[in-house]
Amino acid sequence: MATTSGVHEQTPSTRDRLYGWKSATPLDRSHIPGTPIELPPGPRTPGLLQTVFVWGYRPQYLPRMHRKFGDTFTLNSAPVGRLVVTRDADAIREIFRTSPEIVHAGEGNALLRPLVGNNSVLTLDAPEHQPARKRLLPPFHGARIARVVALMEEATAREVATWPVGEDFPLLERTQALTLDIIVRVVMGVDDPARARRLGDALRGVLGLGITDMLMWVAPGLHRYWPWRTVIRQLDHADELLYEEIERRRNDPDRASRPDVLSMLVDGDADPAVVRDELVTMLAAGHETTAVGLAWTFERLLRHPDVLARLQSGLDDDRDPYRTAVVKETLRVRPVIYNVARRLMEPMQLDGFSLPAGQFVLPSIGGIQTDPRIWGSHAAEFRPQRWEDSDVPSHAWIPFGGGTRRCLGALFAQTEMETVVRTVLRHVELRAVGDRSEKQRMHHITVVPARGARIRVTKRLG
Repeated sequence: MATTSGVHEQTPSTRDRLYGWKSATPLDRSHIPGTPIELPPGPRTPGLLQTVFVWGYRPQYLPRMHRKFGDTFTLNSAPVGRLVVTRDADAIREIFRTSPEIVHAGEGNALLRPLVGNNSVLTLDAPEHQPARKRLLPPFHGARIARVVALMEEATAREVATWPVGEDFPLLERTQALTLDIIVRVVMGVDDPARARRLGDALRGVLGLGITDMLMWVAPGLHRYWPWRTVIRQLDHADELLYEEIERRRNDPDRASRPDVLSMLVDGDADPAVVRDELVTMLAAGHETTAVGLAWTFERLLRHPDVLARLQSGLDDDRDPYRTAVVKETLRVRPVIYNVARRLMEPMQLDGFSLPAGQFVLPSIGGIQTDPRIWGSHAAEFRPQRWEDSDVPSHAWIPFGGGTRRCLGALFAQTEMETVVRTVLRHVELRAVGDRSEKQRMHHITVVPARGARIRVTKRLG
C-alpha cells in the first residue's frame, strides 16, 4: 500500500491493482440441467489468428462472421478465450434485461481494473455496483450538466483558436486534447493553468497505454523491467496528482457552490481511493470515446455537404434537434466501441442456443446498429434525417450499452459532442482532406478513423 502526498489514508498503488485485477469468481462451466450445452457455430481458424482479427480488425471481421454464421456465433480470442457474439435484437434485449446478479458486466470489464481500480462502476458487479452507481448519479443530472455547457464552449473556442489555417492535420489529435481539457477543467474543476497543464500531461501518459504496456495485465512481474517500469512510474505520478486535487477540493470552503463533478463527489467522509477510481473511470470512459466520436462526427459531416448545410442553418438554436440527430447518427454508423461484454453467472438460453454459466457474451453494437433488417436497405448510410421519423428503431441504438449498466455519462457525452460541434462550426470553416471516407481502424478497444479524420481549416469566422 502507498501513501500519497497530502493524503493520510492508505491507498492502493498501481502495483496493488496490477496484482489484484483478476476476477475472483470461479469459471463455472455448468449448464441447464437436462439440456446439453449448445454453442453457436464459429470459425475454425486457430485462436491466435482469431485474437489478431478481434483486436486488430474487429469492424471488418465481426460483420464477415455475421454474414457467414448468422446473428450469433462463437469466437476464441485471448485473453478470455471463448466468446459468444450476437447482434440479435431479442438476445441483446434479454442480456440487458436479465438481473445483474446473473449477467455480470463488471467481469466483462475486468481488464480495466489495473487502470480504473476495484471501486469503479465499470468493474463492480451486484450487489456493490448499485450503491456506486447511485453515488455518481447527481453529477450527471441534466440540470448539473447544463451548468457546465458554457465551460465546454470556452474550452472549445480556446482549442479552435490554435488550429492552423490552410494546413492539413488529423482532427482526432485535437479532439483528444480538447476532451482532456474539458475533463481536467470541467469535470475535475482544475482552473489554475499550471496545475491543469501538469495534470493534463500526466493523464496523457495514462491514456497512452498501448497493447505492449498492457502485457503487465497478463504477467504482472514485468513491472520490474523496462519499459514497464516507466509505465508504472507514470501511473503512480498521475495518481499522486489526482490525490492532491482530491485533498485540495476536500479542504475548499467553497466546494458546495462549485459546478464541477469532483466537488460533488468529495464530502467529509469520502474515501480518496474511491474518488480516485471514480475520476479515472470518467477519464477512461469519457475522454477517448468522446474524442473519437467527435472526430467521426466531423469526418461524416464534411463528406455530406447537404447535412452540414442544414446543421449550420440551426447554429443559433440552443436546442436544434437536428444537431442531436447528427450526433446520434454518427454514433450509429461509426460506433466508438464495437461491442460490450457480459459474463453469465447462470446458464442461459440465448437465440436458440444453450450457454453454460461462466460464458462471456458480447452484444454487438456495430452489428445491430447497421442491421438492414432493422434499419432498412440504407442502414450503412449516414442519414441524420432518419431520427425525425416517429418509428426510428431506437431499441437497436446502443452506443452507450443498455439496461442497468447503460453508461452513466451518456447525456454528458451527447451534450459535450453537440456543444463542441456547434462551437467549432461557429468559429471556422472546414473541409475534409481526401475524397474517400476514412476507414475504421481498431485502436485498443476503440474504433477510430484510419487517418485520424484529416481536415483543413479554410477560414476563420471570428
